[in-house]
Order: sequence, then structure tokens, then C-alpha cells
Amino acid sequence: MAVVSGALQIHSNAQALSALAWLVDAGVDTLVDDAPYAWLAPPAPVQAPPPPVAEPIMPCEAEAVVEARAAVVDADTLEALDAAVRAFDGCTLAAHGAPFFADGTPGSAVMLIGDAPSADGVIAGPAGLLLDRMLAAIGLSRESAYIANLVYWPTPGGRPPAAAEIAACAPFLARHIELAAPKVVLALGGAAAAALTGIDSGINRLRGKWQAGAHGVAVLPTFHPDHLLRQPAHKALAWHDLLTLKARLTDA
Repeated sequence: MAVVSGALQIHSNAQALSALAWLVDAGVDTLVDDAPYAWLAPPAPVQAPPPPVAEPIMPCEAEAVVEARAAVVDADTLEALDAAVRAFDGCTLAAHGAPFFADGTPGSAVMLIGDAPSADGVIAGPAGLLLDRMLAAIGLSRESAYIANLVYWPTPGGRPPAAAEIAACAPFLARHIELAAPKVVLALGGAAAAALTGIDSGINRLRGKWQAGAHGVAVLPTFHPDHLLRQPAHKALAWHDLLTLKARLTDA
């Protein structure tokens, strides 16, 4: 069956008969539609779909920092601090579920601090399993370490915590470190390294080198297990960092 462009212009009966004869000669034997259609015209350009509109990150109000500082004044035990965190609603992350306070054993020589918990725990899932193997490789375990995060609530979609969210939780973290009293802190990831050292030069530059912690405890930055799952080639660098941690604990 032949098809002809609908762009054919007809201006008189003679032209119509001539056009009809041409169509018959061309083998057209089926009426496709009542209106002409430009079958041979190039397709219209495909319009790219509009980019998805990201949900705005609702920052914690500046007043939340003042509220958090007041909340930790009377928190003189880890149990009291845990209760203060659970009662705190000054950060919008609190609307995303119950907080994960910590894992492991308070009073351990090393405290590990990541950025934010997952929906399943402080550091859980595949990242948690990798962390368990990392600790075991230097003779540690969750039971012989103490694990927490910069913020206590999971973030929507697992995104990194916003600066305002970290700031709102900072008074809790400062008291948390004070009460847990570790000898050293292992900062997991760039956000934790920056918050704990006050140096925001990126994890690649900070990792593997001891830093004076902002809370009076020496900090060793390294990669977060989540990062190592995405970038397995960095596991060798993380192993070097773990050996640096082990040497410090052995000498202590």
C-alpha cells in the first residue's frame, strides 16, 4: 500500500481529479483518516522530560541549636542523654522516625562516628556487615567499640545530613563523646571528619592522619563503609587507616 504526504495542496476540481488519479496510480487503496497527515514529515523533536523537582531540605531552625544546648545541661549519664535525644523535636529529621542513639559498649577505647543512621540501625545492612569485618581485622568488634553518628535520625532517602541538621545535633554529640569517654575517635566519612576536626578539606586529604579533635579527643578520619561499598578500590587505603588506629590503641 502506498502512502502520500498530507502536505499535498488541492486548489481546484481539476487538481483534485489529477491528485486522485496520481494516488490510484501510486497504489493507494485505503483511506487512513478524514484529515491529511504528513506521513513523510520528519518526526517532531523529542522533548526531554523536565528534571524532577527535589523536595526541599527543611533545615533545622537556628533556635533548635539553643534548644539542644539546654536539653543536654542535665544529661549527666548516657541514659539521660538518650532520653533527651528522644524528647528533642527541634530538628525536622525527628519526623522521620525514632532515633538510633548508639551501638556497642560505652567506655570502649575507640568510638566510631558516622554521618547518619540508616533506617535499620546506627550502621546497619551491608555497610554494617563491612564495618564488622573491618573491626574484626584489627581485633575489635561492636562489643569492644562504641558507635554513633553526627545525627540520630535517618535522613530521607539516605541523603547526607544537612549542615543545619548536624548543627542542631552537635550539642548532643559533644556531650555523647564526653560521657562515652573514648581514648580516640574514628571518623567515618567526610561529614564526620569535618564536624569532628573543624577541617573541611575532604576525606581524601584528611584520612589516615591523626587530627586534634574539636572535643578534646584525637580523631582519625577514614572512609565510611558505605563509600567503600561504592568504591572497593579504596579498601586498601582504609586498611592502612585501620592499621594506624590499631598501632595507636596498642601504644595507649
